[in-house]
Amino acid sequence: MDGEELVLLYQQGNRDFSRANLSQIQILQAELINIDFSRTELDWANFSGTNLTDANFSRANLSNARLIKTNMARVNLNSADLAGADLSWANLENASLARVDLSDANLSQSFFCGANLADADLSGANLSRANLSGANLSRANLSRADLTGVDLSGADFTRADLSEANFTNADLSFASFDRADLSGCSLRQSNLEQASLQGANLRSANLRSAILAGAVLKDTDRGNSSLATISQLSLSNMRQDNKIDFGSANLQGANLQGANLQNANFRFALLFKATLEKVNLESASLVDVYLRGANLRGANLKGTILSGVNWKGTVMPDGSTHP
Repeated sequence: MDGEELVLLYQQGNRDFSRANLSQIQILQAELINIDFSRTELDWANFSGTNLTDANFSRANLSNARLIKTNMARVNLNSADLAGADLSWANLENASLARVDLSDANLSQSFFCGANLADADLSGANLSRANLSGANLSRANLSRADLTGVDLSGADFTRADLSEANFTNADLSFASFDRADLSGCSLRQSNLEQASLQGANLRSANLRSAILAGAVLKDTDRGNSSLATISQLSLSNMRQDNKIDFGSANLQGANLQGANLQNANFRFALLFKATLEKVNLESASLVDVYLRGANLRGANLKGTILSGVNWKGTVMPDGSTHP
């Protein structure tokens, strides 16, 4: 069956094309609303410009398919194979993509607002300039994904694998990264305002010039004081100054040089050998903080709450070393 035959059958009222072999089929700029392609072979198919609103692609094989500028609002793509597919400029608003394989797919400029991508595989995918605001990406695999400039405001990344992903200039405000793996990822110039990173792994992540106003990075599991792992973190030149929560976080060896951390909470935090040169800690809380071997040269401690601090070997703001 070719594309023209399928469109004719659809226009005659046929909606069920499930389990068919339609590999490499070409259907451009057609109207295929509410069509059923579940478990259908559609690898290397081309649906560019087609309206596929409310279609069913569950468990379909769409690997390497071209879906450029398609309208796939509210489609069912649960457990579908879209590895290597091109969905650039596609509309997938409120679509269901649970357990979908989008590895190495091109999703640039696509619209996933409110979509369900729980347990999805997006490893190596290109999501640059996409909109995933309010999307569910819990437990999804986005390792090495390109999310440059993506709108991810309010998205749920709980327990997601985001290792070595690129979030440069992304909007991550109000997003949840609780227990997520952000190791080695780039969050340069990203907006993490009011984001939650409780128990997240940020080892070797780069947050240079990130906005962290109101962000929560504390460890809520009292049984494991190193769940929020932020070793080797770079926060130099970080903007904003209000109420960042690093409670019980592991900041061992972190570089926060020049950061504005006014009013921040570091209660029970580990700052062993951390670089805190010229940091603004005005009115911050450093209760029961481990600062052994840290460098506070030139830091502003005006109004800082300092109780139960381990200062051994710490370089103080005046350049002297605490015994």
